[in-house]
Amino acid sequence: GNMMLNLPSRAICKAGMSLLPSVPFPIPHAASRLAQGVTQDMSLAAATTSAFPLAKEAVLSIARGGGGGGPDAAIDLTRIGMRLNAMSSYALISSLMLGSGLYLFAITPLKTSDVAAPGREGKLQRAAVSAFTVLIAACIATSLHTAIIFNVMALYANTALGQALDAEFLKFWESGVATALRKNAFFSFVAAIQTFKLSFALSIFLKSDGTHRWVATIVALGIMLASSIAFWQMVGIASLHIFKH
Repeated sequence: GNMMLNLPSRAICKAGMSLLPSVPFPIPHAASRLAQGVTQDMSLAAATTSAFPLAKEAVLSIARGGGGGGPDAAIDLTRIGMRLNAMSSYALISSLMLGSGLYLFAITPLKTSDVAAPGREGKLQRAAVSAFTVLIAACIATSLHTAIIFNVMALYANTALGQALDAEFLKFWESGVATALRKNAFFSFVAAIQTFKLSFALSIFLKSDGTHRWVATIVALGIMLASSIAFWQMVGIASLHIFKH
């Protein structure tokens, strides 16, 4: 009975086999080709993965500003931009002091002959006029020097970076002359601040009279002294932790 049931199934299988092509199917050859294809794909993926860090580094180098100076000249544009902004802030403050100094120079009597007070008070006022003239002249000169040096240096630095001249920028920025100019400009900046404070106190003294002259002058000098102490404390801390490198 089981043999009779299997006869139709065998006939169907034979009929299906007769419909297949007469050429034998190359199963071993196809498996070999499939394995070779998988191996090639894996090799390509590995090569792409190993090349990705190099491409990423090249893109980051371009983003940092790497240009004609080569890979070693690539710099961090964000950080150098911060330094240039800080230098421009020095120039901005110096420009403000320059304008204030010029205004103070214009409104304060600058000739000893303008002082009409007799005796000891007149001598004191004439001495104050002479001291004011020297201090305000120093304030204007140092402010102008600071503004020029920092603005021109920032201008040249931005020009080099804008043209992707990273190596040339580093040579300019780290040169001994540029470093000395920045230090001298900072000392000029400090001198401008201190001379402006003293000039302002003398202007108060010269533009006032009576008892309140001394009160106003002493109060202004006290506040400026406290401000100078705080300023030098900040400079000392910055020199210890930031500018020692």
